[in-house]
Amino acid sequence: MIILLLTTQEKIGERMAARLRSKYNYIVQTFTNARRFFEASYEEGPSRIDLLMADYLSFLNDELNPFEKMVEMEKVFPFIYYNTPFAKQGHRAEYWYNKISRHIRSYIPDERVSGLIRLFLQIDELISSPDIQPYVRLLNEPPEINDEGESDAEEDRKLFLESLKAQYGIHNSRFRVLEYLYDRIGEDVMEEDICNDLWNEYSERKTGVLYSYISELRKLLSSGNTVAQPGGASAEQTDGLGTGHSKGQRLLIQRSGKRCYRMVICQGEPEKLA
Repeated sequence: MIILLLTTQEKIGERMAARLRSKYNYIVQTFTNARRFFEASYEEGPSRIDLLMADYLSFLNDELNPFEKMVEMEKVFPFIYYNTPFAKQGHRAEYWYNKISRHIRSYIPDERVSGLIRLFLQIDELISSPDIQPYVRLLNEPPEINDEGESDAEEDRKLFLESLKAQYGIHNSRFRVLEYLYDRIGEDVMEEDICNDLWNEYSERKTGVLYSYISELRKLLSSGNTVAQPGGASAEQTDGLGTGHSKGQRLLIQRSGKRCYRMVICQGEPEKLA
């Protein structure tokens, strides 16, 4: 999939684009200028671009109407406002599909419009994620992103991971894998992505190393030992993650599919490894 993204929030736009690239392997290009956004799309043409995705606020102070402009140029693309205020979480995919059907379906084959539904569901899930939704204008009143130093949440994350490392004596090489999975907690992560991102190499040798590291980490996290937290409490006495989770919760690494892993938060006693 090739997606062009127009946003008035550059940092959030880049965060969204990065997630679409890493999770779905889509090609995503971001813009903050509406005219450059459309110029790039016209240069590529409708046969190459799968979706134009724009911030609802991009055109409020501009004479440019995206639907009229596309028709005028005789280059019509599937187009959505990713932060439309008129549809709620879980209903955005249907809304975008119906919007395209009403406005530009006569210019685009039906099968192409229907083929976008899966992508719309993925985008709805993306902008509903807890690290993106709070910052997207029109969906929420956005808090400021702190550019000066690390946020409290980032500091808590580092403290927790370092406490795990110290408690279990995790070697730096294994710790990189632990940190990678923790930063994608709840997501299915392919072994190919892990190898390429951590070592810039996907080979039989590297997958063997990865299997070994994950096996060690799974045993450690499932061992039943509590983890000392900043301030002296343990994982069973505090939320255990520095992120507001209830006490008694632990981290586990699951095999979520063929060549695929997922780090999850589990409640209660450690489970035995399969």
